[in-house]
Amino acid sequence: MARRIEGELAAENVLIGVACLPAIANVVRALPLRLSLDANEGWNAYQVLAATRGTLYPHPPQFFFNNYPPLSFFLVAPISSVIGDPIVAGRVLALVGFVALAAMTFLAARQMGCTAAEARFGAVLFVAVTLSLSHYVGIDDPQFVGQAVSAAGLLFLLPRPRTAARIGMSAALMTTAVFIKHNVVALPLACVMWLWTDDRPAARRLIAAGSLVSLGSFVVCVACFGIGLLDGLATPRGYSPLVAASAFARWIVRVPVFLGALLLLWRRFPGDSSVAFCACFVGIASLTGVAFLGGDGVDWNMMFESNWACCLTAAVALNRLTGVPPGVPSHSKPRLALAAAFVLLPIVAASLALRQARWNPGSTTVARLAATPAFEDDIAFVASRPGPALCDDLAVCFWAGKPAVVDVFNLRQYRIARRANARELDALVDRTYFGVIQVKHRGASLGPDFQAALDRHYVAVRQGPAGTSFVPRDQWPVRDGQP
Repeated sequence: MARRIEGELAAENVLIGVACLPAIANVVRALPLRLSLDANEGWNAYQVLAATRGTLYPHPPQFFFNNYPPLSFFLVAPISSVIGDPIVAGRVLALVGFVALAAMTFLAARQMGCTAAEARFGAVLFVAVTLSLSHYVGIDDPQFVGQAVSAAGLLFLLPRPRTAARIGMSAALMTTAVFIKHNVVALPLACVMWLWTDDRPAARRLIAAGSLVSLGSFVVCVACFGIGLLDGLATPRGYSPLVAASAFARWIVRVPVFLGALLLLWRRFPGDSSVAFCACFVGIASLTGVAFLGGDGVDWNMMFESNWACCLTAAVALNRLTGVPPGVPSHSKPRLALAAAFVLLPIVAASLALRQARWNPGSTTVARLAATPAFEDDIAFVASRPGPALCDDLAVCFWAGKPAVVDVFNLRQYRIARRANARELDALVDRTYFGVIQVKHRGASLGPDFQAALDRHYVAVRQGPAGTSFVPRDQWPVRDGQP
């Protein structure tokens, strides 16, 4: 009976995996394309070049900023030297990180006592949930790489005995993860909280090791990069509690099955160490993720640790709530029903995405991939213009071979915070310093003074998927054609 039930769960895993194949195929198809998949891709590529040139954290920064920790750029750089394109290299590394994180789900679930089929369910559910809720899989961003490294640290903590060497390795990996992507903090916090009740000596050693490794790493980074690192980490960022509250409302309606299963686990298995870990991880990852979502420009990747925690919890729930110990007769219906309930999240998310596609056909992955020729035209136009360029989507300027001059998003944050150097850009536009300016919404994000200077001295000459391209009026006479 147990073997038959495991076979049915394995079949469900295959069905979920097959359902994910079209999305995975689109991700792989997009890897080599010169098409911006996310606003951060060009920014990350410029930072990789800066890392190889020793200019990663300029001091004082003028119009281009770096508020990320340094390690991800040095991980992408050697891959870029082989592939020849930092954006494509970043995408490849991100996809590897995503696959590794799915594998970590399986390994962690196995260490928590789940069967192979239950652990695979958690892994394929994580893949399905992430693909259905976000576009982040396969984009040039270090989120999944940081999470995978942090999850590797968990694998050293779950089994006993928790020796000093294992705890030290865990602390080193989780610290490394934060230096890859600074928002990957939920797992180490959850591990400390969990161990404080499960194994207090191990918790103390983890805190000590983590503190020493973090402090040492920070001192080394400051020694290597100087005061510019502190400038970058202090880059202002707008925050809205109302946005965070709205994000919480969107999140909570998506996870009732996961939260219900976690509550049932907590009530039935109050002394189970793995259940206690899941409760700590889901709680801290969800709260920190929702809190981060109040930041200006923050995307749903803030909830990826929460997603991972929920999918790991799903595997544990299948094992504890409907598990089939050897020699004990059972029935597959409750087990498969619970698995099907967990799968409702990606199914509903995919259905909502299809509904949105009817309203906004351009939002679909297929439509975005179809825009590649037009995006190439935008790149070619920017490359053809003499002098520096300002691009809202930095991937356009990067692929056009233009130097890094303006980081539109972070400069906007400086303007909102009324920090120094926020108005100097308007003067450059008045002087027609840029040979081409390619922005969305006529540069509204940079404020009315920038818009006014743009309207005085530049003329819109083309509209493309990356935005509207403006060139100096005196370089685009009427006989050459107005837009």
